[in-house]
Amino acid sequence: MTAKQYLKQIRKLDNLIATKLELLEKMRAMSTSVSQTFEPNKIKNKKLRNKTEDLIIKIVDLEREITDDIDRLVDLKRVILQLIKKLENKDHIRILIKRYVLHKTWEQIAVEMKYSFRHVIRMHGHALQEFEKILREEGEE
Repeated sequence: MTAKQYLKQIRKLDNLIATKLELLEKMRAMSTSVSQTFEPNKIKNKKLRNKTEDLIIKIVDLEREITDDIDRLVDLKRVILQLIKKLENKDHIRILIKRYVLHKTWEQIAVEMKYSFRHVIRMHGHALQEFEKILREEGEE
């Protein structure tokens, strides 16, 4: 795994969590619409009650999955931040944190750091090379 791939794990996991949260919201809306239309004690059709119960179980399972994913994300960010902080160049540290932990665009990073876009991209390449060495030393690859 390259340094860039290693760092991109944060965004992938973040996107996965966001997708699951969106799905959870839709499932909750579905469960509410079903329960508002049919009150459980008035439902005579056992099949409908079972479907509602199944949906609630799926919601609870998805909530647990999301919680586990958030725990993994927090742990991953902690490990990656510890590794990034081992870089010698402070600008490299700032670029990698802004790009991979805070998900900022190159333009945002350039403006915040008061550097040209091209200079930020160039420094990013050097930062990745330096980070790659740290990964190899730490055996994280």
